[in-house]
Amino acid sequence: MKIRKISKFLATFLGAILALSSCTKNDGPITNRVTINDIPAIQTKIEASGSQAIDLLNLASFNGKFTVSLYFADATGPSKVDVVVRKNGSAANVKVFKAGVTTLPATFSVTSAELATLFGTPVALGDTYDFAPNIYIGDRVFEAFPATGNGTGAGVIAMPGFSEFSRFAAICAYDPAIYQGNFVVVSDGFGDFTPGEVVPITKVDNTTFSFIDPYATSPLPIIVKVNTLNNQLSVTKQKIGNAFVWNLGYTNPNVAVTASASSFVAPCSKTITLAIAYTVDQGSFGTYNLVLRKP
Repeated sequence: MKIRKISKFLATFLGAILALSSCTKNDGPITNRVTINDIPAIQTKIEASGSQAIDLLNLASFNGKFTVSLYFADATGPSKVDVVVRKNGSAANVKVFKAGVTTLPATFSVTSAELATLFGTPVALGDTYDFAPNIYIGDRVFEAFPATGNGTGAGVIAMPGFSEFSRFAAICAYDPAIYQGNFVVVSDGFGDFTPGEVVPITKVDNTTFSFIDPYATSPLPIIVKVNTLNNQLSVTKQKIGNAFVWNLGYTNPNVAVTASASSFVAPCSKTITLAIAYTVDQGSFGTYNLVLRKP
C-alpha cells in the first residue's frame, strides 16, 4: 500500500525538491510557495478515433481527439485543470486551450483552424502541438510547460502507459497514389544510381512500395514499408540479387533500412530518402543515402 501511495501522488517528490533547492515561488512548475500537497498524476492520450497527425495536404480534414484523465482512477482529483497547448516545444509559446475543467476524464477535439486562430499563424510543415493540463490544487497551480524546470508530468513518465502530453505534428500525409510510377535519382551515396537516372516505383499496397536495383544480377524487388503516422520508412534486411554487376566477387547483396528520421517520404515535395545499409557475403559496405524525386 505504501508503494502505491508513492506512485499515486507526487507530493513527497515535489516537496523534497522544494526543501533541498530553496526554490522561489516562480521556480519550475510551482508558481507560488507551497506546502506539501497531494498532486494526482494526470495524463493525456490521443484517441484512436481521431486524426493522429495534421495533414498539410488536407488541413480541413484534421480532427484531433485526446483525453485528459487521472492515471489512477480512484485518486482524488484536482480543484480544476486548464488544458494548455505548447507549439514547437517552446515554453514561451503556450496557450490555454480549455480553461476551468473540473470533471475528469474529459475528451477534447481540436481542428487546424482552431490552432491557427489560437496561435495567430497558419499551421506549417513541421509544427508540433502538445496538449497537457495545468493542475490546480486549491489556489496553487502546477504548470504542464513551465518556463524553467520540469512540468507536471515529468516526474511520473516512467509509470507504465503514462502519457505526459498528446502531440499532433503537421506533416504531408502519405499518399500511395504519389508513390508509384517513375522517380528520378537526386543523389546516391553508394554510387549504384547516377543523378537523373529514372527509377520505377511500384505500389505494393497502401503502406508499401518497391523498386529494383538493376546493378545486382538477377535483381529482386526492394520492399519499402511506410509508417503512415510519421512518414518514416523501413526495409527488412533482404537479398536484392546474386551479385553486383560491377564486381561479381561481391555475392548475395542485401539491403536494410532502419526506421528513423533519416529515412522518410516527403509527399509535399514527392521525395523518398532512404538510408540504406549494404552488405554482401564478404562483409559490410556501410550505410548510404539514396534520394529520389517524382518529376
